[in-house]
Amino acid sequence: MNLGQSQLFSLGDEEDFKSLEKHMYKRTYKKNQLLFTEGDPRDKIYFLLEGFVKLERFNQEATILYLDYLKPNDFFPYRGMFTNEYYHFSAYALTDIVVYYIPMTIFENFILSDKSRLFHVVKILTGIMEQHEKRIEIITTNYVKDRIELTFAYLMIYYGTKIQNGIIIDIPIPQTEIAKLSGASRESVSHIFKELKEDKLISQNDNKQIIINQPDYFLNRLK
Repeated sequence: MNLGQSQLFSLGDEEDFKSLEKHMYKRTYKKNQLLFTEGDPRDKIYFLLEGFVKLERFNQEATILYLDYLKPNDFFPYRGMFTNEYYHFSAYALTDIVVYYIPMTIFENFILSDKSRLFHVVKILTGIMEQHEKRIEIITTNYVKDRIELTFAYLMIYYGTKIQNGIIIDIPIPQTEIAKLSGASRESVSHIFKELKEDKLISQNDNKQIIINQPDYFLNRLK
């Protein structure tokens, strides 16, 4: 694995990578397989090589408290680093995935052994926190349509790839997931989704991936 492709190791050198590679293990998971569940010992850190992963946490009433998606070259879990003994959420393979993992104690000791590495991790975690703050701003918007359209903007920015006729959202995300992200009902999402398609602002390909046909429209919704 080329660890340098991961944001977490973008400042490292070849010797750094070699010191970790002997502790790395490769695993593949099929779609919907569980990597770990909330309350499991936090003994591994994962690096996503291929596919997409979903992180989620529910309360006792089965209401979702936390939802996030990970794309290739992301690492997880980032919550509780250096402090917590247990995972605070569950991780599922959203598609077939390939991951590498390192025992958490080895990884944390590696980061703590160099101040520049630790500073780099802090910067990454700060960026993740800012991303989550933007999501919170979206779901606290008063109007349902605004929340849903802003959610499309969020997905486009963080999970989109530019193509000839717009931006395709790489992550496979059904309307039920958009409803969770936007804090809206499934029925509201379906209605707004239909409107956006009729206005040719979005479309879908044969794989049901969402295509943003007019990115500027959604970017302007963020202003």
